[in-house]
Amino acid sequence: MAVYNKAQGMRSILNAALGEYQSKGFRLLESGDRFLRLYRRDELVSVIFPRDATIPAIHRACQNHLGLLRAV
Repeated sequence: MAVYNKAQGMRSILNAALGEYQSKGFRLLESGDRFLRLYRRDELVSVIFPRDATIPAIHRACQNHLGLLRAV
């Protein structure tokens, strides 16, 4: 279970949102209040806007990048 770490602040929340994908090289970076940027290693994977910034949406973006989602 992810826990908020006061010393890390928002970084701990973003890491918790990534869950297992953090260990696969993904990271989330804030871009002010406008959006989040999802990277895998140094490659920009996705830009996520606040209205779409849910944990399932973040996980889907990671899965899509890894080729784990099939086209419907």
